[in-house]
Amino acid sequence: MKWNNMLKAAGIAVLLFSIVAYAAPSLKAVQTKTPTVSTHTYKKIKELTYPQVHHVGNAAFEKKINQELKAYIEQSYQEYLKNKKAGEQQGFKTEYQTSFSVKYNAAGKLSIQTLNYIYSGGAHGLTSVQSFNYDLKAQKRVTLDQILNTKTKVSKTRDYLYSYIKKHDELFFPDVKKEDITLNKDTMFYFTANGIAIVFGQYDLGPYAAGIRNVQVPASIYQ
Repeated sequence: MKWNNMLKAAGIAVLLFSIVAYAAPSLKAVQTKTPTVSTHTYKKIKELTYPQVHHVGNAAFEKKINQELKAYIEQSYQEYLKNKKAGEQQGFKTEYQTSFSVKYNAAGKLSIQTLNYIYSGGAHGLTSVQSFNYDLKAQKRVTLDQILNTKTKVSKTRDYLYSYIKKHDELFFPDVKKEDITLNKDTMFYFTANGIAIVFGQYDLGPYAAGIRNVQVPASIYQ
């Protein structure tokens, strides 16, 4: 009887080991799967497109990201309605359009950049930019002040950007001062393979014609 019990115990141990050994690769595969980003149209308005993410690896965090992206398009929709109403009341043609691009999706980090174009009469329209940056491993949204989290890092990055600006006077105003470069939690940026890229919107330290400018900053500058 004792011998039979020992055999049964050994059999159960082998079975459990087999289950764990089989499940481990599957779990690893889920954790290392690259997220995907799909395009959606809000309220069937073709001008209002927005992103949603999938396969993040954590259902709760994925839901949080998508809620933030949904909040973005809902706010954009309100601006779309306001602009349309103003045009109808004042008799001018209006335009409003959203778009997005995936700037980075690798190494456990995801960056999505949105663009909102609005025309309310006048010489030309304006495009505003937003960045949605996520650390998928830490399961949090990342702002620039979390990366440049010391005065030294901010100073080194500002020096680097100032040097870049002075070398590209066709993209920036010639009288830009170093202290004009703002680097805080509201500064737009996105992840790159080698560090980050700081985003300068229309009229940010430069003429309208320069458009939106992305200046890549290697991690070696601020680390």
